[in-house]
Amino acid sequence: MSSILEFIGETLEHSSAELVKRFGETKSIQTKKDLSLVTDADLASEKIILDRIAKYFPDDAIISEESGQIHVNRAPGQKVWIIDPLDGTTNFANSFPFFSVAIGYGEFLEDGRMRILAGGISDPIHKNRYLAQRGGGATCNGNPMHVVKDRPFSQCFLVTGFYYTVGKDLDREIERYGRVAQQCQSIRRDGSAALDLAMVASGVYDGFWERGLALWDVAAGSLLVKEARGLVTNYPTIDSKAELASLGTTSAGLSYNLEGEGIIAGTPTVVAQISNLLSGAR
Repeated sequence: MSSILEFIGETLEHSSAELVKRFGETKSIQTKKDLSLVTDADLASEKIILDRIAKYFPDDAIISEESGQIHVNRAPGQKVWIIDPLDGTTNFANSFPFFSVAIGYGEFLEDGRMRILAGGISDPIHKNRYLAQRGGGATCNGNPMHVVKDRPFSQCFLVTGFYYTVGKDLDREIERYGRVAQQCQSIRRDGSAALDLAMVASGVYDGFWERGLALWDVAAGSLLVKEARGLVTNYPTIDSKAELASLGTTSAGLSYNLEGEGIIAGTPTVVAQISNLLSGAR
């Protein structure tokens, strides 16, 4: 697994260098069906990553935002790479220096679900590289990292996102935002879910929540938070609320489905409180 982590780190370095080289230049920008943007930089970064995986891990499946296939062979034990070559494309396209590259490496289980074994996120502008492996902890630039010490929700510094949401969906997210904002210290919405999760893992933010994200947005970041001693779960259901109530301040037993509805990540107080607040939203 250490060789996998080294590969992820090296690949992040190559793709990040390509993005930095292109940052601030005139870009070819296209709008996809979901209203999200794609630039020539997304495609150039993705090509670097896909070429390296094809060379060193030709038998592995790939799920990538721009060109990878979602419906891959889910045979038990099949290894899979989950890639976001540029998370925060809108930021990048507008020369706002908050974007990232995310690479997750996992396998399919007997029930067809994915388990992430290793992952990494790069912040190219600030030269931060976040890496984690299942059971092996998480690091930033080689230094061990942990989520912030648990504290009262009124003191928590949070981050979220609304993605490309309009109409009633946007109204719902604004209502949810309001419920949380009434009780925490402050909230940011900075446009790169993968990097937000990395910053939760490194102790900058107390927690993060968002719905409508894709696998490539959360695969690496969810592992980072878990390995940094944080909690990760989906949006609340009747079963998950009972599970959270029984946890107290331990992560034992808390489940997260990469393909489930929404993500809540952070300290025990944040995960429990946001889950409670979101469960009351319409």
